[in-house]
Amino acid sequence: MLARKAGGGSALHDEETMKFKKPNMLVLVMLACLGGQAAGQQSEFAAGRAYYAQGEFRKAAAHFQLALKTNPNDAEAYYWMGMSYQVLADIATPLGGKYNSKARLYLTKAMELAPSRPDYRRELIDFLVDSANSSGIALKQAVDILQTVSESDPDYSYMRRRLEHESGSNSSAEAILGSLFLVGPRAVYRIAELPASALSSRCGTRHRTPAQR
Repeated sequence: MLARKAGGGSALHDEETMKFKKPNMLVLVMLACLGGQAAGQQSEFAAGRAYYAQGEFRKAAAHFQLALKTNPNDAEAYYWMGMSYQVLADIATPLGGKYNSKARLYLTKAMELAPSRPDYRRELIDFLVDSANSSGIALKQAVDILQTVSESDPDYSYMRRRLEHESGSNSSAEAILGSLFLVGPRAVYRIAELPASALSSRCGTRHRTPAQR
């Protein structure tokens, strides 16, 4: 009788042990899957950066897109995809409209996901100002972004100077800026007082490799 009880107790103990083991195995499988997804995302992102450095911008964009399928909130992947489409737009000029739209979309998304990255914001502002001749929407977006930046921000003066310089060479831009921003309460900077280096566009810098940035 005691033997049967002991045996029954042992079987019960084994059953309880298996109940604990099964969830643990499930957790291990889930962790392995997550690890595989993370590795896949990193691999696709690394491939995108490599193709960007080699000047294969279409392939770069494709790999950044695959990386985003695994992690749709990866600000850095959005940033480099925007950079890839930005260069493709330059190459396709004057037929780069669709690439310009994608570049603006992805650079904007990168800035929204990583608001603490001033380099993302600055790149977007530069892109929008460079697109001002062909897109009033882009210029308005640049002004809207600047209006959210504190005057104490290290990039504030640079971004405002770029916008004011654009208004000095683009009559439609001047009208937009005048109605949206330059007649506002903040102090007005005079273009004539600025050094030439402060007004230089970043044209010609878009093809820099990640190592050069």
